[in-house]
Parts: sequence; C-alpha cells; structure tokens
Amino acid sequence: MPRLLIIAIGNPLRCDDGLAWFAAEALSRDENAPEILCVHQLTPEIAEELSRAGTVIFVDAACEGGPGNLICRNLAQAGADACFSHYFTPATIRALAETLYGARPAAFSVTMTGECFDHGDTLSPSVVEGMPHLLAKIRALLR
Repeated sequence: MPRLLIIAIGNPLRCDDGLAWFAAEALSRDENAPEILCVHQLTPEIAEELSRAGTVIFVDAACEGGPGNLICRNLAQAGADACFSHYFTPATIRALAETLYGARPAAFSVTMTGECFDHGDTLSPSVVEGMPHLLAKIRALLR
C-alpha cells in the first residue's frame, strides 16, 4: 500500500496559524490514520520524507481570502518556485523531491484562510466552523 503522508504546517501558538496542527490531531484519531508530520515551516529535508510517500497532503493556514475559505490545489500541476531560497512552498518541496530522489508522489495543498494570527493557542470562530470542511476535504483526498 502506498505511504500516505500529511504535512501540517504552522505555529500552534499563533492562533489560526496552528489550524493544520489542530487538523492533524483530529486526523491522527482516525482508524487507519496516515503518517503525520507537524512542522513550523517547510525545509529542504522534508523532500526526503516526500520521496518515500505515494501521496502527500500539505495543510496550512492562509492569509488571503475570507476567514474559513478553503482552497485545494493539485501540486502535480503547479509550477515550482526557485528551489534554493529561504522560503519553501509545498510545490518547491515536491520539485526538490523529484530532483534529488526521482520521486513524484501525488501531492496536494489544502489551505484554510485564518482570521487571527495573534499569540494564543485557540482558533477563531470562523476557523472552528470551517474545520469539519477542512477535515472532510483531507479525508476525501486520502481515499
């Protein structure tokens, strides 16, 4: 069975920036839960993790759009940014995995627009309301 990997990106001490970590916690309780990696930011080393996955889903908070807005992108169709930079995107990490390891996992980016990025460990009401939709989208991609 191909390895399923979720990469939850964010800071759980910055309110909605931690929404991916909250989602990862919920998904980890699922029967047959995928492997989950929670990170504060993407780094080149994550490309090695992707190289061993059949499907990877990046989950992150977004700043653009209305609070609770959900966006899913197929990264196989996305262009990669420059590979050597101080800021890595999911598409960049996927391209790096292909360049370094010849790996081409199915890859998706699922984001939800946050409302509050202040210091704190709770999610805003709009993100709490949107969390079931986020989890449903991720679970659908895992199937």
